[in-house]
Amino acid sequence: MFFEELKASRAQPVDLIFGTDWWTDCDDVAALDILLKAHRAGLIRLKAIGINSVMPYSAPSLKAVCEQYGLGGIPIGLDRRAVRRGAFCLYQKKLAACCSPGFTNADCPEAFRLYRSALASSTEKAVIVDVGFPSLIMELLQSPPDEISSLNGTALVKSKVSEIVLMGGRWDKKTGREYNFFAYPINRKAAAYLCEHCPVPLTFLGYEVGKDVITGGKTTPGLTGVAYAAHRSPQGRPSWDPMTAVFAIVGDAEKAGYQRVRGKAAVNPKTGANSFAADAGGSHSYLVKKRDDRFYKNRIDEILMMPPENCDE
Repeated sequence: MFFEELKASRAQPVDLIFGTDWWTDCDDVAALDILLKAHRAGLIRLKAIGINSVMPYSAPSLKAVCEQYGLGGIPIGLDRRAVRRGAFCLYQKKLAACCSPGFTNADCPEAFRLYRSALASSTEKAVIVDVGFPSLIMELLQSPPDEISSLNGTALVKSKVSEIVLMGGRWDKKTGREYNFFAYPINRKAAAYLCEHCPVPLTFLGYEVGKDVITGGKTTPGLTGVAYAAHRSPQGRPSWDPMTAVFAIVGDAEKAGYQRVRGKAAVNPKTGANSFAADAGGSHSYLVKKRDDRFYKNRIDEILMMPPENCDE
């Protein structure tokens, strides 16, 4: 199996922080499912989870997914600047009903402070993977020194992060637009800020990569299948977030089935449109598939179909 092969080539788990817009789409649930199984398999240490699009049942619905794998203790933070009042999600209330009683959004710290704590306490450099909006990472970079760390956010990230992996942008066009970057003015500004000021390598998995890779569905075990059914995606969804999660776990573009195109990314802070200047020495890169869609689909579905009791090494 894929996890077994990957673990055989890995000396130790990779510290990882996960950001998600955990909002209306169900592919975020699949991405978390994959990361939790990788944690259980000893491939990663999932240090913290940040929700960057907040609804009434966000934290308890996410915690319920963690709890089904015995991982309810992984800390969850909320970006409270990103409360989506009036938004509607078909699966969050269903999942939240499975959470341990009494847990609510109010029990979660501010996500950027949780990230600071996770990074300050990490003895190894971590990977940040975010499949949602980039505003949370901007808030982390702009955070001042505090009782958690004497370093400001940019210095802390430079010291404790090896790479930031983002599901975002559209890179198969000279100028592309993708929802995670152009939705809401704060995200346009944040995506532009990351491209200009992030002190560590940025890797983008764009809209074009995942749109034709359909994975998951109502037959997926556990709460992930519940989420897909409630989302009215019983036959699966495009795999933007699961593909990003798998890439972050693997960490190597060639092994994950991609080519890196290196250079310098830019995002227009007014429109959210992205562009890219190729440069072999650039610290930014976007991913291009080297295999046919079945390769990525089969890998993701293999992981998603693992029931909780078979997730250990």
